[in-house]
Amino acid sequence: MKKKDLTIAVLGTQNAIGKAILAELAAQGYPIDLIRPLDLHQESGISLTYQHQTITSSALDLFDLMQPHILFLCEPRIFDRYPHHFLHGKNWIIDCTGRLKNAVCIVPLLNGQKIHKLRHKCLCAPNSATIALANALWPLHKKYGVKDAEVAAFIGAWYQDPDYAEQLIRQTRHFFTQTPSEPEQYPSLAFNLIPDFFRNLTTLIPNQLNCLGLKSVRIHTCFAPVIRGGVFYVQAVLNTTPHINGIRPLYNSNCPCQILESESPLGTHDLISEEKMFLQDIQIRQNTLSFWLMQDPLQTGFVQNAVAILALLIK
Repeated sequence: MKKKDLTIAVLGTQNAIGKAILAELAAQGYPIDLIRPLDLHQESGISLTYQHQTITSSALDLFDLMQPHILFLCEPRIFDRYPHHFLHGKNWIIDCTGRLKNAVCIVPLLNGQKIHKLRHKCLCAPNSATIALANALWPLHKKYGVKDAEVAAFIGAWYQDPDYAEQLIRQTRHFFTQTPSEPEQYPSLAFNLIPDFFRNLTTLIPNQLNCLGLKSVRIHTCFAPVIRGGVFYVQAVLNTTPHINGIRPLYNSNCPCQILESESPLGTHDLISEEKMFLQDIQIRQNTLSFWLMQDPLQTGFVQNAVAILALLIK
């Protein structure tokens, strides 16, 4: 598919995912005349800024989804209301919601070459935690074989502005001090809803990793609101016993994951701002390898990955 024949539709531009996808498309230089921001009828008509120009979101009802397009599915409610629009096979769909059960997970650096061999056109842009773990585990799996992995995931909230994080910190303080909390700016982040979200991750992440070829990975999640990204403690059982001198070259400058030699504690903002994923404190006990992994959910997460999938489609 060539750029001049494209219509790139972003379905759901009023939530954080849709806004981030639009911002990344603009940053990557996709012309405004290719972009169609679409929303549910009651949320359409909003003016958005794209490459210093104004673009207005249209009502999904008025857009012909039966014609071939590339669709970024960013709003779960759109799929819930119009599921038949995503089943006819003419559109390439990049699912950023996890709603499409048969979508194939794509991380371009790992399995991008298979994208044009697929029989159907439903692709999954995996979440940032899946991407981080896949990039950390795949080099090990390729050289040594990963038989089994246990992951303790300390996942912070992905936020767009300081108010988001401050509200989460307030809610956490209220929770532990048993102080009543008034409704705030982001009601969907109410502390009593967060455990359900993280329980879902314990199923979603292993399923996405399995699709990428990494089987038998179990996730245990913990909410850490003061962490901007995610911090993971990984214990991987390998088919053969590794040596540290054999592991270091796997995470060279071409790999999204880098080994961090510094003694700085994981989760500090100066490390997060490096826009990379870091491994630290690698330990080897026979054929079991353990390490800490840190990532930023925006810079090295699903937004850039989702737009990288688009780039593969239009090569």
